[in-house]
Amino acid sequence: MIPKLRNCDSGEIDFLKVGGIGAEITNEFLAASVRFSPFESEHEGFAILKEEVDELWDAVKLNQKHPERLKMCRKEAIQIAAMALRFVYDCAPEKTP
Repeated sequence: MIPKLRNCDSGEIDFLKVGGIGAEITNEFLAASVRFSPFESEHEGFAILKEEVDELWDAVKLNQKHPERLKMCRKEAIQIAAMALRFVYDCAPEKTP
């Protein structure tokens, strides 16, 4: 049974929605891993993450009435999450005892 969690504003967390978003992040991570080499360093990983955050900020600043604004924000947020996952995967792997 999936536990019920509540967030501070909108009630219960929808775990199916969270799983769907997680799948989008995973797909973006895998696609980027096929297209691009692993991060060579933490500096490179940070630079790529910063670039994605800057792109999200550009989308956020668009006029509220821009028809593609929310779609663009979602796309950039998914890319940020995927690149954060890539950073952990490439630059900060688990330590084994």
